Formats: sequence, structure tokens, C-alpha cells
Amino acid sequence: SLVTSILWIIIFLFISKNDAKYIAPLLIYVDVTLMAMIFIGASLHFEKQESTIKSMMVLPVSLGEILTAKVVASMVLALESTIITSLALLFIHGVTFNYTLLILFVIIAGIAHAVIGFLLAIISKDFTSMLGWLSLYILIFALPTILFTFEIIDKKYDWLLMISPSHSANDLITSVVSRNFEAGKLVFGCVYLIFITVILLKYFVYPRFKDNAVRG
Repeated sequence: SLVTSILWIIIFLFISKNDAKYIAPLLIYVDVTLMAMIFIGASLHFEKQESTIKSMMVLPVSLGEILTAKVVASMVLALESTIITSLALLFIHGVTFNYTLLILFVIIAGIAHAVIGFLLAIISKDFTSMLGWLSLYILIFALPTILFTFEIIDKKYDWLLMISPSHSANDLITSVVSRNFEAGKLVFGCVYLIFITVILLKYFVYPRFKDNAVRG
């Protein structure tokens, strides 16, 4: 996470202010969403490989506390990258925006994608197959968002793409950095990502996590 943040800083040093504002939301989006999913998937599979996760099941902590701890850990990385990128924009190009709102959107998007990472890890037999599921997720949900950002996909499909959790997350982050707020899309994005988080946690992740951990 720190290495990628340093790469973003180097990129900002060699591009203009307008280009930095244009590309910054995409860089934050990648760290907040895809990195969170990889972090969750890797931690679960390596813990299963070392039988650490089985030990957690007999500790005096609830399953909810274990899941919460993992989500919080992934959010630390997401917020770290967001703060470094925001500071780079400020000190290199003098770009400022509503940091409180950005952090709020990062938390909503990061938690949603951490939960998606849980789901991909649970339905995978090992880390390699998890990477396969992640690649499929990127192809279906993340790639269209990236193509839309670079205007390869027409803007008339913006609302249609909002059914993708990745696109909703990217739209929230982009709206803050660009200061181009559309109330309808912001409300939809927040409610949609929270809805996905609750549904996946309640009906897929929470019921299957313990069984998956014990089976190894």
C-alpha cells in the first residue's frame, strides 16, 4: 500500500494539475476497492493454510468481532492510501476538497468491497482460485468503470453502470475530488453500497464464514 502510494506521488510530480485531479479519484478507487478485496482474500487463505483461523474460532471473541477486526484492518490501508494521495495533491498541485466527505465515502466503499472480498474468499478453494474470482470481478465490474473514466464508454451509460458496486464507489470518490456533486447519484451510491454490505454479511458471509474456516 505504501509503495503504490509513493508511485502515485511520483506520477503527480510529472503531470499537470488538471491531469492530477482527473486521475486521482481512479487511483484512490483502486486502493480502496481492489486492494481491500485482495487484502481480505489473502489474509483468510493464508490463515487457513497456517491453521490460524481455526485457533480464532476457540478464542473468547464472537464471529462478528473477528469479521469486524478484519474489515477495520483493510480500512486502515484504504485510509492510509487516501490520506497520502490527498496530501500529495495538496502539496504538489494545491488541490483541496471536502476531506471529511471523502473519508466517509472511502469508508462506505471500502467496507462494501471488503465484504465482497470475504465472499470471494469463502467460495474459493485456495488463494489461486480466489485470484481467479477476483479477475472475473474486475472484468465484469471494475474494467467498465475504468473504461468509463477514460471516456471509452459513453457517459450516457453512467446510471446503468451504477449497478456495479465498483462504479458506485468510484462515482462517490470522483464527485468529491472533482467537486461535481449530483445528489441523486450520491444518495443512490451510498444506499446501494450499504445495502450490498448488509445483505452479503447477513446472508452469505456471516453464515458461511465459520464453516469455511473449520473445513480449511
